[in-house]
Amino acid sequence: MEPYCNFDVAVENVREMLLGLLSDAYTDMPQRELEAVLDIALRDFLHYLAYRFGLYLTPRFREDKARQRLCVRIVEHWDFVRRIAEDWVVMWSAKWRQRVKLVFTDEEFKKATEAGVPSKPNDNLEKFLSEIDHLGLQLFTVSQLIKAGELAGLDQIADYIIREEASAMLDSYGLEGALRRYREGELAKRIMARIQSMRKTSEPFLIIRVDITRVWGY
Repeated sequence: MEPYCNFDVAVENVREMLLGLLSDAYTDMPQRELEAVLDIALRDFLHYLAYRFGLYLTPRFREDKARQRLCVRIVEHWDFVRRIAEDWVVMWSAKWRQRVKLVFTDEEFKKATEAGVPSKPNDNLEKFLSEIDHLGLQLFTVSQLIKAGELAGLDQIADYIIREEASAMLDSYGLEGALRRYREGELAKRIMARIQSMRKTSEPFLIIRVDITRVWGY
């Protein structure tokens, strides 16, 4: 039986650590921008830790057990986690600047997104996602992104890739056909190919609208 660990407390400690490291890395960044960076960085770092500790490869993955195991490792190996974080922030910052664009007005957001507006998703997309192991696919995609050296905006980029590739399968095969090909592993193969193709571009994949009073992610 695994020891109990307060996940929220462990995550808050990680958050405070990252805030210090990011503040040192972005000394000229206004507080509101830093908050936008920190919220995403925290999720990205927790994914990175889970990947490093092999938690996403556990047979019969359960999110609650993975959270507890990650919590225990953070608490019991804090010095090791901090050393990982110090190196990770350097790598993550480089990817953040490459893959993420911050905008501060509606006009800037419109200009930044008008050239890359995605096509309308297939009408059966939500039904398709509800009938597959969506969480497992999300974690698979996040793991493949990390493996490929992509460290910033993992949740958002993974979700975008899954939805685009799933919608394309639905357009080609219909709902039943897409589900059958998903079970045969075709969606996973498409996701891996899409991630590999990312290496060919240095363009940003994530645009974040930073408001004066709040932070909105897109």
